[in-house]
Amino acid sequence: MSSSIASDESFITLFHRLPIACILTRVSDNEVLAINPAFEQLFGWRAEDIISHSSADIPAWSSLQQREQLLETFNREGCINQFETRFRCRDGELKSCLLYAELIDVSGQACRLLMAHDISDRITSEQALKRSEAKFAALFQDSPEPYMLFEKQSAQIAEINRSFTELFGYQAADIVGKTALEIGLWRHPEKRPATIAKLLRDNRLRNEPIDFVTQDGRVLHCEASSNFILIGDERRTLTSLKDVTEQKHVEARIKHQAFHDALTDLPNRLLLHDRIHQHLTLGERHGLSCALLFFDLDHFKRINDSLGHSCGDAVLQEVSQRLLSRIRKADTVARLGGDEFVVLLTGLKGDHQQVAEQVRSSAEQLLHAVAAPMTIKGHNLQLSCSIGVALASQHGNTPEDLLKHADTALYGVKANGRNSIAFFEPQMQIVVSQRLHLETELRQALVEQQFCLHYQPQIDARGQRVIGAEALLRWQHPEKGLIGPGTFMHVLEESGMILQAGHWVLLQACHFIARLLGECKLAPDSFSLSVNISPRQFRQSDFVAQVDAAVRESGIPAHCLKLEITESMVIQNIKDTVSKMHELRAMGIRFAIDDFGTGYSSLSYLKRLPVDLLKIDQSFIQDCAQEGNDAEIVRAIIAMARSLKLELIAEGVETAEQLAFLQKQDCHAYQGYLFSPAVAEEPFLQFILPRQSDIDAHESR
Repeated sequence: MSSSIASDESFITLFHRLPIACILTRVSDNEVLAINPAFEQLFGWRAEDIISHSSADIPAWSSLQQREQLLETFNREGCINQFETRFRCRDGELKSCLLYAELIDVSGQACRLLMAHDISDRITSEQALKRSEAKFAALFQDSPEPYMLFEKQSAQIAEINRSFTELFGYQAADIVGKTALEIGLWRHPEKRPATIAKLLRDNRLRNEPIDFVTQDGRVLHCEASSNFILIGDERRTLTSLKDVTEQKHVEARIKHQAFHDALTDLPNRLLLHDRIHQHLTLGERHGLSCALLFFDLDHFKRINDSLGHSCGDAVLQEVSQRLLSRIRKADTVARLGGDEFVVLLTGLKGDHQQVAEQVRSSAEQLLHAVAAPMTIKGHNLQLSCSIGVALASQHGNTPEDLLKHADTALYGVKANGRNSIAFFEPQMQIVVSQRLHLETELRQALVEQQFCLHYQPQIDARGQRVIGAEALLRWQHPEKGLIGPGTFMHVLEESGMILQAGHWVLLQACHFIARLLGECKLAPDSFSLSVNISPRQFRQSDFVAQVDAAVRESGIPAHCLKLEITESMVIQNIKDTVSKMHELRAMGIRFAIDDFGTGYSSLSYLKRLPVDLLKIDQSFIQDCAQEGNDAEIVRAIIAMARSLKLELIAEGVETAEQLAFLQKQDCHAYQGYLFSPAVAEEPFLQFILPRQSDIDAHESR
């Protein structure tokens, strides 16, 4: 310290105790008179480095320009108040300081007291804050998600980013300074208070679902996330928005698809089940009833087979629209699959009888609606349907019971001729259970090969000569013995097991022909075996290949196999039928129309088909000898066959009178109990071999 101020003890004591870095210079010559310990500690300079030197020469200045600017300010204003600069430390570091300078008198000398307050930490913090704010501003503006910045207290929009403008259409100039309510951003403003309360309670929002409205009026489903942040000294609310509109639409579509039928857009089984449950619950609470109507389109498969699946789909869509147009909004039309529809009638009032009458009336209206003529892709169609009905409380109190009992009632309608309505009755369940048991046994019969073939001879009455036979399926039940096809054939057909059974019959028949020709010495040009072909079997895409393989594997002449088809099968898809018949005919297979006269008996169809033989149905043969309508029908069939140069066989001939009538009409081939019932393989062989031997001997003479 300079000796000139050493005598001013009070100042010296104060100067040294000041916690702020101080340097004292004389105004007259700018000599440094003193520095305090705080100065030494802050900058690292020792007293001998600074004291007694001109202020211009001390090494603490970052530059002489800095000193000149400081002196200029001091001389102009007589003091310095908050002059921000930097001082060089002894280790070379530049330290940011805030300077204060006063003109004081010390021991009669005019001096400058310069005080330096270290603001390095503040500067560092401010720089970090600026960098943070710059980074925030960049992230805010460049974020791919829409962002909004709100004033916390006023809820006014302070800033929006580019993504918000792109999504919502608003420019910053249009909405900054306004609230979201003022610009109509909320689709449901009444929900805003609860959302704000949640934000204030939790100090944040996470993926809050909110619907917003864009500037052009579009509704966007968004998920909003909000936080309170400090920008400078201001607390603000930062909100990010995620547009999940498309995601919501996709979720809605997936949910819709999960509960609706893809073809008709009607509720499916899952949604129907839920609605039944709801209405059963409401019924208990309000004393209302509901009913389930189970629909099945009669013979719908024929449409798919004859006109194609696209036409069948169009029919199902038309039926769904007809059902929808005849029910109330509170009712439900559902499609369970295939041609099965269900109508749920709800809100029914009254006692059991009154409810049943209401349901029957509605069912009849729906039955007639389905039966009305329709034109589908240029085809004029008229359908019928069968309806099974189950009433809540009377026939079940759960969706499962109602569906099961309505389906059971539907089965009863089908069993009794279709195109009608039936309410569930307990005894129907017994029939269904029996049917299910029979189906199970038939599946087991196929696995365990319990089926066998019996053969009914076909006779030429002019010489009592066996000209062929019809292979007929029998079931050798392990407990019930031999069972005829009338008991089980319809179950095989409806369940689809006829495909496996029919293929087995075809193979067995071919192998039987091979044994007859090989062992029994039957002439291949004078014997053929007839096999009945079911409609479902004939419609298989590989049916021709199956027949060809069976013939080749057994090694028989193809003309020894005769396939019997029905008139109804022919007209289901005449184009497909003719195509397959010609392919098989080219292989040598022959065809017979079975049960002729019971179907359409169309001459135009017969002319197009490569048919060899007509079989007159036994229902006409039974009374043909009585000279009534049946006799006239038989005469007409015989005349038609002769005009088309077709062979004839009469089925079910049981009396000599019937045979005499047929022979009088020039029909000599027949089969029936008059000659022989259908018998097993060994009795058949024993029966025909002696006759064949007699015939061969007669022909040799």
